[in-house]
Amino acid sequence: MAKICDIEADDIFLKGKQQKRVKVRSLFCFWAVRELGISLTEIAGRLGISVSGVGYSVERGEIIARNNDYQLIE
Repeated sequence: MAKICDIEADDIFLKGKQQKRVKVRSLFCFWAVRELGISLTEIAGRLGISVSGVGYSVERGEIIARNNDYQLIE
């Protein structure tokens, strides 16, 4: 996933609103919540953001995945 935006995988967990990081974090939230069934609360704790912030990220991630035909590979 981090390869999509050319960032290090651990950068997803760093604070900040850099465009690349937000894109990858949004995809992470979307796939974690919708595809893997991880709770918003758990993701929020892991990323250090609010539950509502994760909710917005899930919505953004869904749009990014759909518009770019990205799929989670199992």
